[in-house]
Amino acid sequence: MVVIKELSLSSHILIPAQPLTPKSFAKFGYVFSADEQIRTAKTSNANQGTAVKLLKVAPVVNNSSHAPSGKLATANWNIFRCTPPKKYIVQKEHDQQVYTGRVLERHPYSTQTFVPMGRDAGEKAFVVICAPNDPNFDDLPLVEKAEAFVCRGDQSVTYAAGTWHAPMVAIGSKGHLDFAVLVHENGVPNEDCQEVVYSPGFEVSFSYS
Repeated sequence: MVVIKELSLSSHILIPAQPLTPKSFAKFGYVFSADEQIRTAKTSNANQGTAVKLLKVAPVVNNSSHAPSGKLATANWNIFRCTPPKKYIVQKEHDQQVYTGRVLERHPYSTQTFVPMGRDAGEKAFVVICAPNDPNFDDLPLVEKAEAFVCRGDQSVTYAAGTWHAPMVAIGSKGHLDFAVLVHENGVPNEDCQEVVYSPGFEVSFSYS
């Protein structure tokens, strides 16, 4: 990855996290949430009649042919073992938590899918933070319009190619949260992952209730 910009924030930014749904996340990518999508997605029978297959809930995109290097990316499954960032989370009133983020990143030519492993279906397991591109500022993230989402253990997200997002924020009392992660990578740092670093950072509020 490459840090392409370091920016100072002149005003306080507090982003209230909302529940993750396919509709709420649509401007940034796609959600896998079988309980919510099984009624609306196109389906078929599978697995010798013991499964319902929800079809094409998210695309897998590899645009590396458009990268300056011309080096094609391969599809890779990685595992991220994420530890809750306790250093950057402050307990407020009741169960209100505030996370301070300092980085937004994007994968310019690839979608990226995060599938959590090892959390209960209804448990609030991780926080996703995304920001739109600012067309008036070199397509850097428009952090003032960032949005945050609290995600359950039975939900996965696919970031659309080029979507600005924070590193994954695992939450909860367990020691770590594993993700299976699908992304296309060509080994060229500036084409695989670009970062913008903020000072003093932006805040995201969330709760477990």
